[in-house]
Amino acid sequence: MFTVSTLNKKIHDSVTTYHHGNLRETLLTQGLILLESSQGTEFSMRELTRIIGVSANSVYRHFANKEELLIAMAIHGFEQLLTLQGQAIQNSEDSRQGFILSGKQYIAFAMQYPALFRLMYGRFTVSQADENLKAMANLAYTGMLYAIANTLNVSVDDAKAKVLAVKSWSVVHGLSHLLVDGQFDDLSDLERDNMIDQVLETLKTE
Repeated sequence: MFTVSTLNKKIHDSVTTYHHGNLRETLLTQGLILLESSQGTEFSMRELTRIIGVSANSVYRHFANKEELLIAMAIHGFEQLLTLQGQAIQNSEDSRQGFILSGKQYIAFAMQYPALFRLMYGRFTVSQADENLKAMANLAYTGMLYAIANTLNVSVDDAKAKVLAVKSWSVVHGLSHLLVDGQFDDLSDLERDNMIDQVLETLKTE
């Protein structure tokens, strides 16, 4: 799983070997660290180059500006989230359980990487014209739609599947934001997990 500890290891390894051709990965990894540590996109490219120890010119060979870096970070986030959800579905006993577990992965991802989550689903991503980012964002939705259609045993064009997809996304996304914003910080871990389970169980797919 993509965690802060693995991020720190990756940046340590990549900083010492960036001259062998993996500077882009180093920039992306360190950018993700800065994103979470600052809880926002306020960090500068100058700060990024200072931490890594490279010149601005070398950075701009990979990312023309900060916006391109943020796009790459958002794409990376969608890739990670889709991988986690796909694993949850594959390891489930049936389509119904897979649907619920993929929702839990969505919430867990948001709680673990709140700044990245906001970047992925915020106005920045919506306003971008980058085709790769648009494709990944769309895939995150269509993946859920296919999971629901499979559970209902209907086509993805089925009206009920589409409505349930929007409803499910609204519930899971809204709960994720409430948790990320600290609205349930007074709950214990067990109480929080039970609440998440109970909310997800309300998303009937019969």
